[in-house]
Amino acid sequence: MHQLWQHPNGNYYVLYGPRLKRRISARTRDRGQAETFLAQFIAGTSAPLVNGPTVGEILEGYRADRDNAVRSPGTLRYSCLALGRTLAGLTPNKLLPAVLRRYATTRGAAAVTILREIGTLRAALAWAVEHQWILAAPIIRNPVKTPPPRNRWLSRDEGRALLAACHEPHLRAFVALGLMTAARSGAILGLTWAQVDFERGLIDYGPGHGNKNRGVVPINDELGKLLRASKELACTEHVIERHGKPVTAIKKGFRAACDRAGITGVTPHILRHSAATWMAMEGVPMREIARLLGDEEATVERVYAKHSPSYLKRAASALQLAPQPCETALQVKGDRPASGANAS
Repeated sequence: MHQLWQHPNGNYYVLYGPRLKRRISARTRDRGQAETFLAQFIAGTSAPLVNGPTVGEILEGYRADRDNAVRSPGTLRYSCLALGRTLAGLTPNKLLPAVLRRYATTRGAAAVTILREIGTLRAALAWAVEHQWILAAPIIRNPVKTPPPRNRWLSRDEGRALLAACHEPHLRAFVALGLMTAARSGAILGLTWAQVDFERGLIDYGPGHGNKNRGVVPINDELGKLLRASKELACTEHVIERHGKPVTAIKKGFRAACDRAGITGVTPHILRHSAATWMAMEGVPMREIARLLGDEEATVERVYAKHSPSYLKRAASALQLAPQPCETALQVKGDRPASGANAS
């Protein structure tokens, strides 16, 4: 099903998809041109304007098309808005390396933010090719270097201090679940009581999204006690709730708890990283850590194997130059003359 719709700003859009919830800009205020665009879109041959679409028009079309299909539409809108401030008036062929470097400099954001926005730009250009707005997408290289991975993780003392600094029940439950199940923030915030099986002592975080896998995690005694106390106060079906409503954002409260605990350089994701590190330090096999995290074993081994007490010890032992104690004993025994030999 397709339908033309004119925005209050005068531009026409093609509405399509289930219940006409998706839309693509026809990039015109002329009804006749919009009708032509609609016919081309239905035929799968929608053509760009004579002079080609601008980056701003491509970003708008991509955002409108994907707004209801992505997990974080707010992040998508924010990235498109940031890109549009500098690049909206350009055509795709003007996205030269110098232009993108200037964007990164004037943007003044962290490298991880710029890289996310450049990823959005690539996706928007690929979308424009798919919908035949442009014939080919230019090569977009990262204007900043990928930052090194964070090595920050909480010690157990820091974990206890952070949990004690969580004065509100919803924040305490969030931190406890992060440290004791190693789940991602989104999985914890979306967790419902129906997914918590107290009788079997399991939490089923569900299937996950994309490559962000989730798993079924056992509930240890400490976490079980805390969750049962939270269940008695529950007003909604969500485990993480506040004032009778599900919590959708935790960063502000989490930051305040870190400040009270005197802990720096920590984000909610560090809870998951800390839990995996603790397991590795306790000698838990990498395959078990991978299953609990919902990650590939190779990925877990690359990141966390160095924390294992047995990490490369066998390999290092094989590189010793001095004889081993057992070898020295055998050598001495073998070199000792037989009883009475060469006796004068």
